[in-house]
Amino acid sequence: MHVRIIPAEKLKELKALKSPKDHNSAETAEHGKLEECGEYGNGAESDESWDWVDRERRTFVDAGVAYVPVKDGYDYDCELNPPKKYRGPGYQTIGDTVLIHYKMPSDAELKSLIEWKNPACVLLLKGYDGIKRIPAVEVLYGEPHEVIHKENGCIYSLDPSKVMFSMGNRNEKTRMVKMTRSGERIADMFAGIGYFTLPAAITGAKVHAMEINPVSYGYLVKNAELNGVSDRVDAECGDCRDLLKGKYDRAFMGHFESRDMLPDILPHMKQGGILHVHSIDDITDTIRAALEESGFNAGETGISINRVKKYAPHRWHIVSDVVLP
Repeated sequence: MHVRIIPAEKLKELKALKSPKDHNSAETAEHGKLEECGEYGNGAESDESWDWVDRERRTFVDAGVAYVPVKDGYDYDCELNPPKKYRGPGYQTIGDTVLIHYKMPSDAELKSLIEWKNPACVLLLKGYDGIKRIPAVEVLYGEPHEVIHKENGCIYSLDPSKVMFSMGNRNEKTRMVKMTRSGERIADMFAGIGYFTLPAAITGAKVHAMEINPVSYGYLVKNAELNGVSDRVDAECGDCRDLLKGKYDRAFMGHFESRDMLPDILPHMKQGGILHVHSIDDITDTIRAALEESGFNAGETGISINRVKKYAPHRWHIVSDVVLP
């Protein structure tokens, strides 16, 4: 696409232009490295009419500079070549690393993804192994390395080839922040690198963060320091069943097998405490049975079901909020 480069303020002179909301600086980046186009061009300044404007294409604005599409046959300042859109398997971007989910892309798909996102590394995630949730990955491009990822006001340091990070749980993390109260004592039984621990600690809670994977635990400690909440995070490495201590107002049980730990956590919950139990599909009956076995009146216990995301056809990642009597 040929463009002329003009001060953004001159767009006021261009009648019948799309509304300002259509001028998106984020989209500008997708059309190439604009710094290579140089400073303001002379074409727009020397042409008092706007006949040269190609109104069938979108004008882009970035940092007070407008990149206006030019019709064929008119002078232009530079050419922006948008990369081909990626249409391969799903992925997530963590720092400067792209993590493709489960399905190997074709060579053409991988090439278009690299052109589109310009990552330092591309990994194919094949799954997670065991209770330590160690990612099984294949390197498709670049070299795996430690990255910095920012989400919902938190800073996470991690190596995506070594530890788990799920961006699909972003809404659930936000929901937990809204429910957490300053001063609460929380058990995060599967803390990982701090997915739920950090937002809760930033909110003002005291979090007992337990993680069985030593690599994830290292990042958990580091991330608590990066976010300035080390004084509110009591991090321990080991099996959460052996580390639980004292009484908790709330418990994050962010593992699909966490139902098996209900007998371990229930004796440590305060009256009126809340459990957030992750599972595949609805396990309300299992939870009620565990409550009865631990001496709780299941009939007086409130259980609400929250869908996080689809796990497989007709199956859902569920979080059960369990309010104890």
